[in-house]
Amino acid sequence: MSDIGTKKGLEKKPIKIIAPLLFLTKAEIIKEGIKLKAPLDKTWSCYLGGKKACGRCDSCLLRLKGFKELGAYDPIEYYHLPNWYLQK
Repeated sequence: MSDIGTKKGLEKKPIKIIAPLLFLTKAEIIKEGIKLKAPLDKTWSCYLGGKKACGRCDSCLLRLKGFKELGAYDPIEYYHLPNWYLQK
């Protein structure tokens, strides 16, 4: 679509879309973020708005699972943390 839907796409050098995280697991993405010293406390996965993440939606649970698999602590605040996340 970028080739036919944009002026740049019609030029000699078409647009190239790179999605390096597409085939990584959540744990692999978090591991890379930690390695790059990304501000993970500024990232957000929760489907709900608010001051804290809910800790219950699918997106929160996937994020927490990724941190748990790495043995790392998720730096954002949650309204609820599942028992499996809190257990060592």
